[in-house]
Amino acid sequence: MNQLNIRFGREEDLEAIREIHNYFVRETSVTFEMEEASMENRRIWFEQFDETGIHQLLVAEQDDCLAGYSASLRFHERPAYAPSVMTSVYLHPDQTGKGIGRELYRALLESLEKTGKVHRAYGLVVIPNPASERLHKKLGFREAGLLEEAGFKLGRYHSVRIYERLMG
Repeated sequence: MNQLNIRFGREEDLEAIREIHNYFVRETSVTFEMEEASMENRRIWFEQFDETGIHQLLVAEQDDCLAGYSASLRFHERPAYAPSVMTSVYLHPDQTGKGIGRELYRALLESLEKTGKVHRAYGLVVIPNPASERLHKKLGFREAGLLEEAGFKLGRYHSVRIYERLMG
């Protein structure tokens, strides 16, 4: 196995990112998105990221394949929320359980801290998801609340645990 390479995402990564994203949309409840993304949708989504800003996209490459991605997105549209971001990490289903998600998420958080512009990072975890909950706790997030039966997908209601991390 080759060394893991974590870097900022590029436009040429979008097809692999779209494939990973669409798997989770189609097969799981970890995202509440219901429709698979088109390439045009992913291009528009990609425009929000800036390597020096608070909305960043990182990818992990291993064995010449894109193993996963991590992103920080706007937490809320109202201006007072600007110093807060929502963070997430998604791995290709064949790449789980190898520590890639932890390294990728850690790299995103470190990059965000270097900007000096992020006050809090939030992770919304659809439960049950013990692996994601452990990951958030290992990376310094704490439980901040529970949204009971907040979403309906795959024939049932799902609750969401809110994790928050004070940055910098």
